[in-house]
Amino acid sequence: MQFENRNFEGGTVNLDGNRYTGCTFRNTVLRFGGGDLHMTDCEFDGISFQFEGKLANGLHALYQLFGTEGLIKIIRGFVDPQPGVMEL
Repeated sequence: MQFENRNFEGGTVNLDGNRYTGCTFRNTVLRFGGGDLHMTDCEFDGISFQFEGKLANGLHALYQLFGTEGLIKIIRGFVDPQPGVMEL
């Protein structure tokens, strides 16, 4: 589904399989299971995430393997990606 210039406030928004352009998310829970997602020119304020399905299982496995600090390093690699191989 495609959403353009829409304001989401409160509640939960399912991200999987959707396309968001110019949307605003305030005080929302963003639910994501690892499906296709496209976001362009969106704004976020007071959001939280809820992971589910295989993505949630994968994140839990990484937490078990590397602990909190290791998982933060992995996430930071996506937030501030650098060319080359990511090392833990």
